Amino acid sequence: MTVRYGSQPFQEAIRFFRQKLNVSTEHWNEVWTNTHNHAFMVAGAMKTDLLADLRQAVDHAIASGTSLGQFQGDFSAIVAKHGWSHTGNANWRSQIIYQTNLRQAYNAGREQQMQALKGRRPYGLYKHGDSQNPRIMHLKWNNLVLPLDHPWWQTHTPQNGWGCHCKKFSLSEQDLKRLGLQVSQVPDDGSFEWMDKITGEQHQIPRGIDPGFHYRPLPPKQRVQQAKQQIASKPPLAERLTPRMVPSAFSTAKGVNAQGLDQLLRQLPEQAQSQLQDFLQAHPVKTLFIKQSEMGKGKAAINLAPKVAEYLEVNQYGARRYFTTRNARQTGGFTSVGFDHVVVKVKADSKLSKAEVNQAQTAAAKVLHDAQNNAGPMAYRLPNSDNLKRHWTFSGAVEQQANPHTALLSTWLHELGHQVHYYANAPDIPVQPEQLITAYGSTSKHEFFAEGFAALMLNRATLEQWQPELVSWFDKHITTATNSSTKRR
Repeated sequence: MTVRYGSQPFQEAIRFFRQKLNVSTEHWNEVWTNTHNHAFMVAGAMKTDLLADLRQAVDHAIASGTSLGQFQGDFSAIVAKHGWSHTGNANWRSQIIYQTNLRQAYNAGREQQMQALKGRRPYGLYKHGDSQNPRIMHLKWNNLVLPLDHPWWQTHTPQNGWGCHCKKFSLSEQDLKRLGLQVSQVPDDGSFEWMDKITGEQHQIPRGIDPGFHYRPLPPKQRVQQAKQQIASKPPLAERLTPRMVPSAFSTAKGVNAQGLDQLLRQLPEQAQSQLQDFLQAHPVKTLFIKQSEMGKGKAAINLAPKVAEYLEVNQYGARRYFTTRNARQTGGFTSVGFDHVVVKVKADSKLSKAEVNQAQTAAAKVLHDAQNNAGPMAYRLPNSDNLKRHWTFSGAVEQQANPHTALLSTWLHELGHQVHYYANAPDIPVQPEQLITAYGSTSKHEFFAEGFAALMLNRATLEQWQPELVSWFDKHITTATNSSTKRR
């Protein structure tokens, strides 16, 4: 785990850690609950210079994104330098130090942001993480929604135990409606008595929380107030940023991301941009860019499932159904009426920076011209029709005439077209066989709409020249989809 926010170092987390004081302790529980907000300690690290070196290694991990492996190397060097005889296996001990400090710094930074923004996002959402040994109580709290000011969060804000990966998110009223959530009843899980074997002290610990973790990681109050003042002094975010057309994207290919896709869409004709922007604002469809090896049922998909679950905000145990398919080799992408996302297949070397929108538009024009003249490379027949000659798909033609990087754009438009079709009440094919655009679009009303939507977005002018009534038909249904709140297959 690295403490980063997007692609930038997480400054709130860094500041939280750096305001702590070094405290030498013999046992882990000598620094108790929220005292950890102000004290850095490593149990058994009694020497000042040893503790300072350990702190420097943790600080570097938080500020620079040091990996666990790198930190373990630093840890071994520090142990050797000081001749420290610590308890436990070195790998285990260093992992505990690394993960606990990084997660709590991250959680404290997020808590600071949530408190500063709670006027607009007043609710907290508990999300179970992907720990190797899930705790039953933490699973029970998954999707629990309570006001951020509710006392429950004082003792239950993650991290809630050793190795706990649970997270807390802030939500607005609009988020609750979008996610189909509502404010929950406060759990009544009780508590248990725990005795400190060193001091003999008795503590009441909330059930489901490890001793010592029943506190809210939070920096000093003046830091929260400072963050509020900084946010209040800034213009609204909408005025500071160019609105992104693509809400978000999860990708396992380094060269493919939401920003790259957004830059390509900004090169489409103005009307296409407007229709995409309106639809995606009404329905923020997410995108998964997934490699073929991860779309099957194997180990790669199993390993990827927790990350996809976190992005889609679904249970990790059923997450694979949202991005795997039996036909990974044949498919370029897929979606479903039950999804709020689309899946597009990528390769490890895929790069949206190598995509050429003008080449995609040229390829689209050729597909449409060949369809109009019945001169495509693939011949087939439908019932009660003459021989038809069409290109198989837009994406196939774009890949052949441009490159695979450019074909990712047309595939994404095709899959998004399915979501538009669902929201538009799944209209039937409105044209005669000789007016069909591609062979794949001839197979069902769903594929007709998806292929036609891609054609409309890429080259409206050519499609309108051939079939102006069809363009009007698409415009009408795109408007219907944008204003709709229900789907139909």
